[in-house]
Amino acid sequence: MGPNKTQIVYKLAGVDAEDGVDIFEIAPVLMQFGELIKSANDVLGFDNKIDVKVRPFREGSWITDFIIHQSSVRTLLTHLQSSNGQELMILLSLLGLNVQTGVTGVAAIVRKTKGLVNNYRKNDDETVTYVQPDGTEFTVTLPEHKLVQSPLIQVNYYNSVIKPLEKFPTATSVDVQVGDNQEAQKFTSQDKESFDTYSQQELLEDVDDNVTTMNGVYLKPKRGSYSGEEKAYSFIMGESNVLWPVTMEDQNFLEKLRSGEIRPYSEDVLRVNLEIRQKKDSANRLSAHYAITEVIEYVQYSKPQQIRLDSLHDTEE
Repeated sequence: MGPNKTQIVYKLAGVDAEDGVDIFEIAPVLMQFGELIKSANDVLGFDNKIDVKVRPFREGSWITDFIIHQSSVRTLLTHLQSSNGQELMILLSLLGLNVQTGVTGVAAIVRKTKGLVNNYRKNDDETVTYVQPDGTEFTVTLPEHKLVQSPLIQVNYYNSVIKPLEKFPTATSVDVQVGDNQEAQKFTSQDKESFDTYSQQELLEDVDDNVTTMNGVYLKPKRGSYSGEEKAYSFIMGESNVLWPVTMEDQNFLEKLRSGEIRPYSEDVLRVNLEIRQKKDSANRLSAHYAITEVIEYVQYSKPQQIRLDSLHDTEE
């Protein structure tokens, strides 16, 4: 293998090659794996041109050889650059596909955090410290952090190493081996929960924020915990436009909820100042949540009084 080529073995363990697999099911998986490597190169801003090619399939379990061709590299993070020009190996290590390198990598970050990758803090030395669910911490490099926080990596990682375990019921693991002498990175059903959680996280890096303020908006309560909690309310604006999730930020109104002075009913009306907070990530995925910054007026519903027929008769007399 030449200095600018790297071989990766992608194996679906447990899938009988004699029986074969549906080409329309395996082809998207292989494409997603190729996109994972190419998108990692783009996310980190490496000045690479990477071609991902597939060699003929081997016998045995479903095994595919990927050959990655790399052109000249001019921009690399100097503290990770190897003296032997193994930039592709560095890229694969940051992804967590090249094991035993002293680099944590995306796969390990997802496993350690159980997929909850939003609990972190940036340090002054261009490292990032992640907090695990049990409160323990670990520190990674900024390139690893950029990768794990990229929606491109998030989607392609899940689709290429976890989704195949769902598509092919006999598959016991997805094994990725870089080079001939390296240990394979194995993804099994035990990883599914962490990577499922990761795939659903709203990533916080490379996000554009847009806040729109609407003053004096009329809303009706729909659903929520009306005991003074601040989050997870829903309201109706207009005839049927449901706003969710809504955060209540008016502390005076929250205190009235806590004390029981106000117990919202679906026919009550609130006139509020409302903020619509939108986010767009680098994959153009949009999300929005709403915040009531002030309750200007609260009008409780009054049941109309029913007019008795006998009283109406007395009035006519």
